[in-house]
Amino acid sequence: MGVSNFRLQLFSGTLAPSESERGSKPLFRNFGICPHCQKKGGPFLLDRLNDEGPMISRSDGESFHLVLGDRPISFPAEKASGRTSMMTAGFWYVSERKAGSQESEEFTGTKGLTETVVVILRKPPKSGPPLMRHLELLADTLAEKITRHGRLATFYEFDGRQLHRNP
Repeated sequence: MGVSNFRLQLFSGTLAPSESERGSKPLFRNFGICPHCQKKGGPFLLDRLNDEGPMISRSDGESFHLVLGDRPISFPAEKASGRTSMMTAGFWYVSERKAGSQESEEFTGTKGLTETVVVILRKPPKSGPPLMRHLELLADTLAEKITRHGRLATFYEFDGRQLHRNP
């Protein structure tokens, strides 16, 4: 199968998922036009806070989107604390997911409201492409949580492999 045919089948939904992927849809990644908002008929152009920063975003195209708010910043941000090997990354998301099956009416999402999640990055790469890959992996991990649970906690820590909820 050629790349063009693969893409057509993937986006049309006719590509059969592997055993490990069954039940999960491919995510839209790093878009400027939100497929979730466009489908809902709302404003769908994403504004960037910083033209120099990356556009890291995720959506299932139906029930949620997740967007990196701005570039990561040092944590703690106070200069008196000295150099640190940690950063924080802020994401915004909207989720309109329902709990359990489609028949369930229990709502677990944000009901169309934008929510914020802050993640402490423990010992992330300093900058450049390695930091961007780190943020991409974090966005994938957060999107997976939204897909499974409909909502995110407000505060997490990420060590590059695992995402831990911070009380």
